[in-house]
Order: sequence, then C-alpha cells, then structure tokens
Amino acid sequence: MKSNKPSLSLIDRAAFDGAGLCGEPAGDMGKRARGEAARTEGRRRLCLSLAKHVASAMKPVCDGKFVIRRGVVLEHAPNTSNPTTWVDCLAASPFGVFVINQYDWAGSVTRSTNHDELLVRDDFGVALVQTSPLRRAKPALRYLRAMLAQYGCPVEYIAVFPDRYCTLDPALPEAILQHPELYHFMRTRLNRFCDSQSRFLDVHMIVAQMQWHCADWGEG
Repeated sequence: MKSNKPSLSLIDRAAFDGAGLCGEPAGDMGKRARGEAARTEGRRRLCLSLAKHVASAMKPVCDGKFVIRRGVVLEHAPNTSNPTTWVDCLAASPFGVFVINQYDWAGSVTRSTNHDELLVRDDFGVALVQTSPLRRAKPALRYLRAMLAQYGCPVEYIAVFPDRYCTLDPALPEAILQHPELYHFMRTRLNRFCDSQSRFLDVHMIVAQMQWHCADWGEG
C-alpha cells in the first residue's frame, strides 16, 4: 500500500556535517567515516536511474558532448551551520549547466499562494505544504552562477518527479517536471541558447572549473 504522505527529497535524507568528530576515539571516528561513506554510496546508487534519464534526454541535443556527475556536494557556505548542498545529478552541456534533483512525493502537486511553497494533496484531498524545490535550489544556483560567470554559462535547476503516484499541475514552473519532459526541456534550452547567438561553451573547461571547486565531485 502506497503512502499518501510526501517523503523528503534525496537532498534531505542525509547531512554532510563533520561537527562532533573532535574528541572522539580514533575507532569511533573511523566507524563514523565508514558509515558516512556507505550512506553516500547508497545515495549515489539511488541517483543512477535519474542519471540515465538525463543522459537519454541530453544525448540527442548535445551530440554526445556532455558530462553528468551523480551525488555532487557543493560547499556554498563554508563555516556556517549549513555549509553544503547535495546535488543528485550535475549536468554540463555546450549550452549550460543543470542542477537536477529527484523527488518522490506522492499525490497532486499544485502552486501555493506563497511562491516558495507547493501544495501536495493526497487521495483524500488532504493538503500538505512543502518547500518548493526551486526555493531549495537557490544556494546551489547562486554558488554555481558566480563560479561560472566568467564563461557566460547559464545555470538552471530541474526538479524531477515520478511518473507514478504523482500528478503535476500544468501551471507549475516548467523546471518542475517528470521524466518524459526532460528531452523537451533540454531542447528549449538549446534553442534559447542558440537564439542568444552566443558561442557554444567548452564543456571540458566548465567541468574542470566545477570539479576544482566542489567539495565532492561525485561519480560519473
């Protein structure tokens, strides 16, 4: 039996927080480190299906010139209580960089009167308020846009929801979508970039810049 309560996104399932390690016995520190590594690896496995969908959507519009990383950690606010952001998939293309996270909410998702929130209604019509994925993505987008500004590289966010158990209102922002819509989204971004008459980006240079500044570059 499926649950009607929306579960948290993969971003919220673990925190990369080293607080509390100081003063622990070496054995406990090693055990904690191994446990964190195992959790990170598990989260990256959960992102594999998303990465395949993204690759399938990007391949025909990028002529094979793209890079996708799973489970990237961005340190956008060092020395604060929330220094890092987890990204399920980070995709670099000749026409921009895309921060992509998957959500497993169940129910009908609609706009709220607050732009930073969404309403999720279950099968019984009960509505729950959830923070919008676009609001959650703002720190990562600010960080990457500042990092890549010198290249004139667009950076956008995409929130991907499951095809089953979840219905998206057509009035939602276009960056909130489902797997079959990824290809069309990428086509529109390619066309928008072409219309700007900008030169295509050097994917390898963009990737090298992001890799250098990421706290954890994830897996390909």
